[in-house]
Amino acid sequence: MIVPNFEVYNKLDLITELNCWFELEDNETVKLICDALRHPSIVIKGDSIIIDGQEWIFRKGRNVIALIDNKETLIRRDDSEYVVDYVLYRNDEIYPIYLKNRRYIFNGEEYEKYISYLDKKVLIGKNKTTVILRDKQIDLESGIKYYISRYYFSMEYNNGTKVIDQKGSILEFNFKGKYLGFISSYGHVYRSEQGVIVSNKKGNIGICVDETYLIGEMAGGLIILCGDKLKQYYNTSWREIDRSIDSELSVNLNKNTLGILKGSILYVYDNDFNKMLNFINIKSFIFDSRRIHLLSDDGSIGSAVIAQNYKPLKVINRNNTVHNSIVIQVDENYSHDLSVKNGKIVEIKKVNGINKKLILIEPYEYRKGLLDVKVGNRFYTISYTISYTSQIPKIEFVSAKVLVASKGGTLIQNPDKNALLSFIIKYSIPTRSQLTFNINILNDSFRIISEENSTEKLIQIPLRIGSLEMANIQVKVNAYVDERLIASLEFLAPIEVIDNNAEDYSKSLVVKNSLTREIIAKRNNIFQWEEIFERPSEYQGIIFGKEGEEIEIDGEKIFVRNGPNLITISKDNGNYIREYLIIGVSNPIRDLKTEIKGNLMILKIEIDVDTPFEIFYGPHSYRGVSKGNNEIHFPIEPTYNSIKVRAFSHGFKWEVLYDTNILNSSLIIASNQAMKIREILTSFGIL
Repeated sequence: MIVPNFEVYNKLDLITELNCWFELEDNETVKLICDALRHPSIVIKGDSIIIDGQEWIFRKGRNVIALIDNKETLIRRDDSEYVVDYVLYRNDEIYPIYLKNRRYIFNGEEYEKYISYLDKKVLIGKNKTTVILRDKQIDLESGIKYYISRYYFSMEYNNGTKVIDQKGSILEFNFKGKYLGFISSYGHVYRSEQGVIVSNKKGNIGICVDETYLIGEMAGGLIILCGDKLKQYYNTSWREIDRSIDSELSVNLNKNTLGILKGSILYVYDNDFNKMLNFINIKSFIFDSRRIHLLSDDGSIGSAVIAQNYKPLKVINRNNTVHNSIVIQVDENYSHDLSVKNGKIVEIKKVNGINKKLILIEPYEYRKGLLDVKVGNRFYTISYTISYTSQIPKIEFVSAKVLVASKGGTLIQNPDKNALLSFIIKYSIPTRSQLTFNINILNDSFRIISEENSTEKLIQIPLRIGSLEMANIQVKVNAYVDERLIASLEFLAPIEVIDNNAEDYSKSLVVKNSLTREIIAKRNNIFQWEEIFERPSEYQGIIFGKEGEEIEIDGEKIFVRNGPNLITISKDNGNYIREYLIIGVSNPIRDLKTEIKGNLMILKIEIDVDTPFEIFYGPHSYRGVSKGNNEIHFPIEPTYNSIKVRAFSHGFKWEVLYDTNILNSSLIIASNQAMKIREILTSFGIL
């Protein structure tokens, strides 16, 4: 069996907008070329990809972009709509190519045509042709006709042909036509302007009136692309190989192998043109003397030897057990596209020191069977059928029973349940995946998840059983690996009734407003039985308090706010709950104003209606029930400067002391009266 042995496989960060292809440097060294203005040197040599440099410079519309470490920098922008391309050479200078008035302008000179093909940019003028090959500029006198191919540019003149090769060297020939290339056994090969294919060692060997490309030599014969037809010349005759080739880049070969790229599929043939194998996802390819080199559109690069009897997979362990998975060893370059039919990959391990990986696989069927294992990479995958054996899953249940509390009993941890299913599950299942046990009992379902593949567990499930007359309860268990059912089992669990004869008991009180509940509880390790006695317990739930004061209710400090306020006192983890309506009583004394009229002081006092009150002013006092706005008259007592007002409401007493400043007012009145008397006496001449 023919399988490619990938000696190189890696994924590069190439710029997707660019076109890239391979080029041979020598028989064992390949270089990746892209149509950027500049890019890092990327060379495949031996089992390595050697990258020198980091900078990419490329055209994006009218802009020239530099890319280093995934960071783009604009280094040139032309606003002119006439820009068609850029050239970078001569000490890193960037030169634009313009198309204006049907003329191409480059570096101040005009040309009639511009061709960009792979890494060649050709400007053809009436008298001068400029070929830019990477960082070189070669100038030629314009001739009669030109030809361009992957490796050569030919300019035909009246007296011969000049050819520029990939190194930028100029070769001169005395024939007129397109230079195709050099093959040691055929010499220089060209196609004349009449379409005759000529070898300078073998003479005329054929005719092609379409575009002609020399692909190379294979098994002693020439492989020529004539239009879209691929042909072989051997021993004076021609053989057609294929008649739908896209371009010269779609065909490549070495001495013994031919590759034809159609779309993204590469077909590989031996020297008898028998198909050997296919590669997929191919953007570009090339053969050297020993290997084929591949490039995909995502930047993956591979170099492979097309080998007989090569096998990238080796079975290490075929027996799936609790302790060991099925193990295969895969060459690292075949570990990028892995899949298993009838099983799954549970782990991938790198093997130290060699380019191998260990793949741990678990079958879906735990018995003797077959696994279809696919290994590969971006370019090539291959499937192998592997036979295996497996340990059988073992699941058993022991010590199963249902403990049920006698009438009135409940589970301590689950007061809404009165029974406990208890059993031990012992299992040994050859898996590294998550295990799930679905337990169905009495129309209820319970799920137990485990990451252990071999153990025993005590399972206890709370239940609610209405009838104590049953002898057994049926239990059904479904075992799953991931979401895959691997076993369905069932067993009977006998019922055992636990009577109310526990010696451990306790009493507790629960108070909720005017109801007191006394609870007497008996319990063992699993169940409890409760007897409840209820009695009324009245309490005073409406309490008056002075606004702004703090009162104590059931040991709690309560701040009194004006008006009715409903509060709840909760204590002892909710076992004591009572509501209280707190009536906040505000001060009924609102305001006091005083007037002096003659020798009387008039008090205007505002007190809430129907509030008893009394007033004290020196030796004078007053008592009555408020009408809201009250007016009281007292003789002025200059020696007393304050008035006390006392009011009573809802059993509370308020006192407010007002400063009247009556002494100062009396002195002012006396002074005014003295002045009047003086004026009167003066008018009579007495003073």
